[in-house]
Order: sequence, then structure tokens, then C-alpha cells
Amino acid sequence: MPLASLSFIAPLASVIKMHEFTLIAHRGASYDAPENTFESFDLALELGFDNFETDVQLSSDGRAVLVHDDTLDRTTDGTGAVADTSIAKIKSLNAGLWFEGPQDGAGIHGPLAYPEAFVPTLDDFLERYAGRVHVHLELKSTQPELAATVMKSLEQWGWLSQHTGDSIAPGVTISSFHLEQLERSIALMPHIAHGWLIQKIDRASLQAATGLGLSGIYPKAGKVTKKQIAGARAAGLAVRTWGIAGSKAALKRAYQSGAVGTTVDWPARARKIIESFQ
Repeated sequence: MPLASLSFIAPLASVIKMHEFTLIAHRGASYDAPENTFESFDLALELGFDNFETDVQLSSDGRAVLVHDDTLDRTTDGTGAVADTSIAKIKSLNAGLWFEGPQDGAGIHGPLAYPEAFVPTLDDFLERYAGRVHVHLELKSTQPELAATVMKSLEQWGWLSQHTGDSIAPGVTISSFHLEQLERSIALMPHIAHGWLIQKIDRASLQAATGLGLSGIYPKAGKVTKKQIAGARAAGLAVRTWGIAGSKAALKRAYQSGAVGTTVDWPARARKIIESFQ
């Protein structure tokens, strides 16, 4: 989406946590490079951000891949449902041809900016960034085997012994919109922090979150309030937001509400904007 009013590029720097507010690179630096690719994650690190959010679901043959949509159509040169496509087919697809690097972006500019990007598996990601980042891993689908598959990969690459529960890197936090998926994951990995992605915090959602044993609740940025966050904190839940999209106003709301952080597609610009709030 256009970010014409945010047309500067912030200088490279280590991640800044103003008032304990962590900017999480959403699908990597996904305004500047193709989402959920090494190009996007590497750029986020280059810009000074060691907290990534990414999406995981299973291929038809049970491999965990980093794709946001149910289908491959938007972000690759393939078509069809991720869950109906083999890992061999997914690995053969190009995940960068669709992306045109914005002229005000921090990455490569213009069409065909990232012609060799591909869809990583979760194992690809965990191996590459082990010991370097805190991953906020969203269980995207409702596939019953997803949580167990994710656990095996986290265990294989040594992530289950890393930090959890906040933004310290290296580390891991698991999230989902699906309560049943969070329930499966907590049963398998009770010592890992889990957060529920929701539209808005209310009394019912707080009761459900605490009843399940979640450590966090993650509302949409445009709907969050200081009162909601106070209620969540009183219930022992950390609050970070999502859904900033291209909105400076939503970023400001999230920051001033008292949330501990947010996902954002353009973290370098967000860092500069937040500095202006102080």
C-alpha cells in the first residue's frame, strides 16, 4: 500500500525498544521486499530488527512452509491451495516475480526487484536464523498436525531452549487466530509463550485467554485502547498489536495505548515515526 507520507529511509541501527515497545518485522520487511522470503527477513536484520513475524502452514505432504494466504496465487507464480500442493511443487515456485520494489523503500527498487525469491520451509528459516532473531510464529491454518510439526522443527534446530515470552533475541513466541490450534500447541510446548490474535479485547476474550493459559493477547491496532490493555495486564496477559497496514495513525494508537509492541511491514519508518511521538 502507498506510504508516500513516509518516504524517508531510516539509518541502519540496532533495534530500538522505546518504552519497551518492540517493532516486529511483519513477514520480514515486507513493504520493502517480498513477504515471507529470505530477502525480506535478511533486509529486516540489515535495518536493525531482530524480531520477525511469519506464517506457517502445511503442504499436502505435511511439510511446514512460510506462506500467509490459503492459496499460492498472490505471492508466487503458482496457483491452488497450499494444503493441496506438494513440497516439491512449492519449492519450485518463484515468490518474488509479483513484487515491485517501491521507490521509497529500503530495498531494491522497481519491477523484478527480487527475481530469485522462493518460499522457505520452516526448517529453512529456523536453520538460517538460529541464534539470531526472535520469531513470532503464527500458526496460520487449522490443520490438526500443524502444531506437532512445528514443535518437531523447533526442537530439531534448538529453538525450544531459547528465550520466550517477550522480544529478547534469540527466542520464539507462538501465535494464532485459532484457539484450537493454540490449545494443541500449548499442550505440546507448555513452556513456550503463546498469544491469541483477535480483533478486539473484551471480557469474554480475556476469560478465554486466561482459561487456556495464554501469556498474551494480540488485538488489532486500530481498535485497541488503554482501558483494554489495563484489563489484559490485570489478567496477566501481555498485549501487542497487529494490523498497522499503511496507517501512521494506527501505529500511534498502538504505541500510545501501552502495548508492548506491534507487527509492521515498514519497521524502519515506524521507528522514526515513534521517535517523533516522544
